[in-house]
Amino acid sequence: MMMGRSRSSPTSQKNPKAVPAYRYFTDHSISEHQPIILEGQELHHLARVMRATPGETVELVNGQGQLALAQVTSVEKRTATLHVEEVKTVPPPTFEVIIAQAMPRPNRLDTILEKGTELGMTQLWLFPGKLSEKKEVTEKQLQRMRIVTIAAMKQCGRPYLPKICIKPPLIKWQKPEYNLFYGDVSPTAPLFSEAWESAQGHGLVFFIGPESGFSDDETATLEQLGAKGVKLHPNILRTDTAPLAALSLIQHWLMQKAP
Repeated sequence: MMMGRSRSSPTSQKNPKAVPAYRYFTDHSISEHQPIILEGQELHHLARVMRATPGETVELVNGQGQLALAQVTSVEKRTATLHVEEVKTVPPPTFEVIIAQAMPRPNRLDTILEKGTELGMTQLWLFPGKLSEKKEVTEKQLQRMRIVTIAAMKQCGRPYLPKICIKPPLIKWQKPEYNLFYGDVSPTAPLFSEAWESAQGHGLVFFIGPESGFSDDETATLEQLGAKGVKLHPNILRTDTAPLAALSLIQHWLMQKAP
């Protein structure tokens, strides 16, 4: 835990994951001994929140697998310039962990984005559920989703930013080339752990219904797509709790499989 701000922390520790407050995001590719310009929210964080000054060492991430140490060379009113010193490139995940989420209320979506990023979600597919209160996403909402996801990525130290995709209603879907599961509240539904043992291939999609659940038609569509209904918990989980329970289990099992 950080017990106060220390200007020497990033320089002395040289640890990209040690101090999240000194971690900044850039959309650009990062190369050693090249400058990076920060603007907007990242500039505000660096200059106004952390009050960084020239000579300090910070971390850069771009959500594309690159982690870098860079030195602040100038802080101006509208831009800050950083000189990249070291770059590490992390291979992309070999197993896609996709949450297909019926559009929830904005406050619940923020939770799914933030915690899902921390728990290893590689993609979020949002679609209008038949019983969803929300049926579409505006450009402004997409921008906010990206901001929430970037902040969570910086905090938890992930090198890759989850992708956010807007999908049509389930009735219009073609079968994804992944293992497919959905949360089933039926008392006869198998445990997710039992179904997971038969999962093969390079990824999975876990479908989550809206606050009011899947309609009977949507459940039938999921079955036609080849999705298996599974039980995550003995209790009925909220639409923002279910994906987090699924992601926690998936990451635990993936860690057990890791060499």
